[in-house]
Amino acid sequence: IDSQVILFDVGFLGTEAVLAGQAETATTAAFPMINFVAKGADLIVPCIAITGDNIKIVALDTIKTPQDFVGKRVGLIHGSVAHFGFDRYIQHFKLPKDKIRIENVPAAEQVALMAKGDLDAFVWVEPVVSRGIEIMKGRARVMEPNLGVVMTNRDYLQMQRAWAQKNPDVVTGMLRAYIEANELIKADPKAAAAFAAKRLNLPPEQVPELLRKGGSRWDIYLDGALPGELATIADWMRENKRLAAEPGDLKRIFAPEYLRKVAPESVKGF
Repeated sequence: IDSQVILFDVGFLGTEAVLAGQAETATTAAFPMINFVAKGADLIVPCIAITGDNIKIVALDTIKTPQDFVGKRVGLIHGSVAHFGFDRYIQHFKLPKDKIRIENVPAAEQVALMAKGDLDAFVWVEPVVSRGIEIMKGRARVMEPNLGVVMTNRDYLQMQRAWAQKNPDVVTGMLRAYIEANELIKADPKAAAAFAAKRLNLPPEQVPELLRKGGSRWDIYLDGALPGELATIADWMRENKRLAAEPGDLKRIFAPEYLRKVAPESVKGF
């Protein structure tokens, strides 16, 4: 595969590039993908590309239990997977949502606002998580229990249906490459770190620790429970007025036929 990797600050910009014909594939969480499909985008998902508990709550040491969030200020991006996860966290621990101040804070500002004293906690991913803990110098930590008790985050490989139908060999070749890359990450993490460091402009020695803390896995699969999971997310988006339009049956976006050709054991329930 002769590929060019384009990095974006947020995932939905990659999907926008796919829809604009500026890229062939993108990987995002469910939230932007559901809205693009709801607005008429004919996207398909041939696999889940990343799975993990990489969305983390970082809280001041004064927050020792979930009940201590009452009366506190929590920064996160409204309408994002972090917002969804924290809502489920509140419901799981039966916390009074109206007594928790959920602030809409861009990822780039979360650490600074916590250091300034304007936030008691924030919800996001690495490297923001580690940066926040480092800057707070022992006054903040990754919350326990964290969002892993209520959700698993997944990133969906996306492409336009028409492009995939015209280029089936490229799609299957890409899936084989993902599978081989995952095997390399497991077998030789130092080599994988060197590749990642070059792409992300990071010192290679920092990458293994970031990957470990990030909590992500790169197993490639499709599972028949995924459409129901997307429907649950769409319900939350609807309730929170984050749904652009009605998306219909989200099962139509899954295209298991490509992964079935490459790794049939990785397709279950379709």
